[in-house]
Amino acid sequence: MRDITYWIWLSLSVTPGGKSFNKLISKFGSAEAVYSADENDIIECIGSRSRDCKSLAEKDLGEAERIKKFCEKHGVGVLLYCDDEYPESLRGIDSPPVLLYYRGKLPDFKSACTVSMVGTRNLSDYGRKNAFHIGYDLALSGITLVSGMALGIDGVSHAGALAAGGVNVAILGCGIDICYPSQHLRLAREIIKSGCIMTEYAPGRKADRYTFPKRNRIIAALSAATIVVEGRERSGSLITARYAREFGRCVYALPGNVDNKTSRASNLLIKNGAKLITSADDVIADMLEACPGVVNPHALTEKPAVNMFDVFAELEVSCVTPGDSIFKVTPAKAQKKQESESSGALQAPPSEARPKPSLNVSGLDGDVIRIYNKIPEGGAITTDELVSAEDKMPFVMKALLMLEMRGFVTMLPGERVTRSN
Repeated sequence: MRDITYWIWLSLSVTPGGKSFNKLISKFGSAEAVYSADENDIIECIGSRSRDCKSLAEKDLGEAERIKKFCEKHGVGVLLYCDDEYPESLRGIDSPPVLLYYRGKLPDFKSACTVSMVGTRNLSDYGRKNAFHIGYDLALSGITLVSGMALGIDGVSHAGALAAGGVNVAILGCGIDICYPSQHLRLAREIIKSGCIMTEYAPGRKADRYTFPKRNRIIAALSAATIVVEGRERSGSLITARYAREFGRCVYALPGNVDNKTSRASNLLIKNGAKLITSADDVIADMLEACPGVVNPHALTEKPAVNMFDVFAELEVSCVTPGDSIFKVTPAKAQKKQESESSGALQAPPSEARPKPSLNVSGLDGDVIRIYNKIPEGGAITTDELVSAEDKMPFVMKALLMLEMRGFVTMLPGERVTRSN
């Protein structure tokens, strides 16, 4: 029966990612039947030691009714386990979500070819480029991209798919009314125009260290394959890969420099049997067989028809990488000589905004230099503090990317930036 109130009650009463729901639905058949069941029958079904016994004994539907009204008021969809549209790939695991709150347009999961891409928040430029290009090509071929909308690889892969006009499904580790991370509000709004954002957590539920691993099982189960781009040894992307293998899905990994800490997760996966991927072609070739009639490899182009950094700026995707070792700050003496010899060097802005002598302004415009000058010497500043009426967030992020690639700034945890030494 599709009485949404009982399903919401049940979702609040069982532990996300636990085994209770599967046992209960197998025995009782519906959420309303679970609600009406005798307490002893519940205990017999899930065991007296289950921590869900106490919450299932509570028969108050007040919170469920409040959530139902909230969803109706704010246009939030609720996809129930009993619905025909509920993905069979989720229904087939032993810890399926009771329901999924969503915003946007649900893909036809019965016919869609879904592939997930996950990775570190502290990505490298190598990981950033490859995640964007792979996401772009997957979408161009007709594949629906699934990820977690997190900072770093997740956001980059979503941006690549959007740039190709593709469909995204973003799985959150918080309530549907919370944009996490907050920096990706613009990205979230773009995703729901053609795809959707989904979560099993009720409105108001904040993200924490427990919600993300549970979220990762949905990302893995919803996808025919999972791609890990970058991650450290204890990266959450390894959790997603583990779930994918447990669910019988194919796992791909992008190889990386063995000396780079962010490459350890993907290299470890390859060492343990994951398929090595060098481009989207490797996945698309396999998906042709797994999803016949959906994937079109002939739609691919030699390179994306968009500028990656322009897409990041437009979507306000947070994906600034540590300074690229190729780019060095030119010593002061050599800099002066270069500037005097370079007829094409851009001039610094007026004296009140003139950069410090160590900043080689060749190739940078005055607006980018202005952003640099806002960063305190010997200190750090958040990206939000760099935003002003004159400098909007998209431009600030683009300027920081340029400065970072030149080695002038270093990104720190917490979306902070400091001048490089």
